[in-house]
Amino acid sequence: MYLLKHIKLDKDAILIGRPKAEDLASLAGQGYRLVLDIMPEALKDKGLARRVRAAGMKYSHIPVESCDLSSCRIDEPWVVKFSRFVNTSDQYPFIINTDDESLGLSLMVMAQLFLLGTPARGVIQAIEKLGLSLKGRKDIKRFITEYYSHYRRSANPEKTNTPSGA
Repeated sequence: MYLLKHIKLDKDAILIGRPKAEDLASLAGQGYRLVLDIMPEALKDKGLARRVRAAGMKYSHIPVESCDLSSCRIDEPWVVKFSRFVNTSDQYPFIINTDDESLGLSLMVMAQLFLLGTPARGVIQAIEKLGLSLKGRKDIKRFITEYYSHYRRSANPEKTNTPSGA
């Protein structure tokens, strides 16, 4: 298995990397129930969905990596789709299929901590506490800041503007 990172966020275990076909059945046996593929359409493994389903897991494709984070904007459709997926998924633990460990981990931490009211700086600190430095990743830091600016929580929880309510 080409595995970049295994993390545990709160109660959720997440693998970030690219599992080999022969490892999918074993991962399903370990309790993994879903593969979230964030690879761009052009780099997508065309047979991955079939292999994941054959192993008894579910497959979802949200092409996050197709967005150039240096120019990507918060109103991109994948942002809302990814946020909804993370906030409504009860199929933990799961696997994020990606080549970019920093991106996959950062998006997961941000999606989970945003709902808890953690500020953007707290998200970056939480990512770094997991052993991943964001030095040199201004694209990810900018995206987190923009995400918070766009979906800023209001003082009244009933008027909260979050991606899951978009």
